[in-house]
Amino acid sequence: MNRNVISKIVKASGVSAGEMVLVHFWGEDADKEIANNFMTAVAEMGASPVLLQQSRTMNRDMFLAANESCFHEAYFDLFTRFDAVLDVFAYRPVILGYEIGEEKFELYRRYMAQLFSRLMSCKRFTQIRIPTEANAEESGLAPQDYIRCMERAYDIDYTALYEACKEAKDRFAGVHKVLLRTGENCALSVSLNGRAWHIDAGDGDLPCGEIYIAPVEDKTQGTVYFETFYLGGIKYEGVLLFIKDGLVIKSNQPEITAFFEKQPQENRVVCELGFGMNPNVTDLCGYTVLDEKMWGTFHIAVGANQMFGGTNEASDHIDFVGHGTVVL
Repeated sequence: MNRNVISKIVKASGVSAGEMVLVHFWGEDADKEIANNFMTAVAEMGASPVLLQQSRTMNRDMFLAANESCFHEAYFDLFTRFDAVLDVFAYRPVILGYEIGEEKFELYRRYMAQLFSRLMSCKRFTQIRIPTEANAEESGLAPQDYIRCMERAYDIDYTALYEACKEAKDRFAGVHKVLLRTGENCALSVSLNGRAWHIDAGDGDLPCGEIYIAPVEDKTQGTVYFETFYLGGIKYEGVLLFIKDGLVIKSNQPEITAFFEKQPQENRVVCELGFGMNPNVTDLCGYTVLDEKMWGTFHIAVGANQMFGGTNEASDHIDFVGHGTVVL
């Protein structure tokens, strides 16, 4: 990821002059140039950058040596002073990747829990996946495809994206219900009464580009069609979901019906409606982080939504992306 793109990301995240910004970097010293470029970009915005590196090898050695007297409350209270956190990862966060024994791992686990409880209290917390081969592993894509698609999704005009998202959001002002039309004669009625739309244009989970809302949990009714449908790493085609009183009750595909039948009720609740707005995401690839941002698509999700205005607590949040038209 080049410095120009990093500068655009930092600006879009909302960093402004005079702020204290923590660059929370997950990666080894070999990738530290990435962290250094984020530090530089923060300084260019007139803010004060501070680096906290989470290297797996460093954490292994540190927690093998640590004891109960390490990392007390005064240490964690230091992290309440930041205005914003840029959570930058060159590989999957939190995972240690080494055996250090049960007692030492419990110290590590408590450290991470206490650290994140402080970091999440900051005004802004932005997660940034770096296009690396290590991050490609969870995407299901070939590394070269993952890196190419992610770099394109990041290299956008964030100001134009925000304006497009705002315009799309404004279309729904005062709208309490929408009808989502898909496939042939499929319609899904979604109640939005009392719920607020959100814009993701750079200050949340990157790559970005969507507007989304938590529908009223027990009001979604009808049928929705997906040309392509990804579930558990498997690609299906021509999928119908049948939804009653907010719950996915069955599919035209036996394997998908079986999946939902095994889920607890809260994991079958339609919990999100969103629309992709990123012009540089142009193809569905099965990696939700990208697919749900694709320009011209909709997505619905099942599972948890209390983090963005809903009331459904669940263990999962799974998005399904398709094409359709919306009637307000």
